[in-house]
Amino acid sequence: MDSNGRVFEDFVPPHSMVSEPATHTLSIDLSAAGYNKEQVRVQMVRNHRRLIVRGERPVAGNRWSRFRLELRVPDDCDVKAIHAKFVDGVVLVTMPGVAPEPVRVEAGAAAGQQDPSPPAAVKPAAAASAQDQKDAAGRAAQHQQDGDGRAARGGGADDEGEKKEEAVQKQEMRQRVTSSAKDDGGRDDAASGEGEVLTPASPSRQDYGFLHGRRKMATTVLGVVLVLISLGIYVKYSLWP
Repeated sequence: MDSNGRVFEDFVPPHSMVSEPATHTLSIDLSAAGYNKEQVRVQMVRNHRRLIVRGERPVAGNRWSRFRLELRVPDDCDVKAIHAKFVDGVVLVTMPGVAPEPVRVEAGAAAGQQDPSPPAAVKPAAAASAQDQKDAAGRAAQHQQDGDGRAARGGGADDEGEKKEEAVQKQEMRQRVTSSAKDDGGRDDAASGEGEVLTPASPSRQDYGFLHGRRKMATTVLGVVLVLISLGIYVKYSLWP
């Protein structure tokens, strides 16, 4: 009994919760208790995720009928989207589920999936590079052959120069021997009783070594110059086609 002298008869109305993948629905059947829409109140406590449904109606005299249901809202429901309606003595409370966030695809990734760049475009460039390398190698080989020919011709010139130097040295030796023979001819004939046949002295081993060293040094320098020229041509055509 309250301060107004009303006597309340509490009861628990039949109710059920139907869960679906996208929503939850609470049904409270008040058709047998004789309640109408104005006698029912639905309240949502968002901070505690609690749903409260209650109602009161007079029965006779100072007797009143009342009920109160308090339920927890499922975690996967959006509390801001909950709504209720009263249909033919039944309270229907709909609790929609939380909508999944859309998957964001960046514009660059989407463009890469829709229009992948064809790798075949690289093949012609690679083939052209290989052909350029072959051409550069062929030109380097040709320059090497030309250099060998020039080296061969240069070697012949060195041989002729060495022969001329040997001839000059022999001529000088003959002159020196002849002069020596004229100066000492009388004494040698008196001592030996017969004339001595003198032959021009051959160039010494030291002179041959000096000439051979000059020839070897000239050939080495020429070979190094040709190798450097060939290497420069190869690098030029391989790195800067």
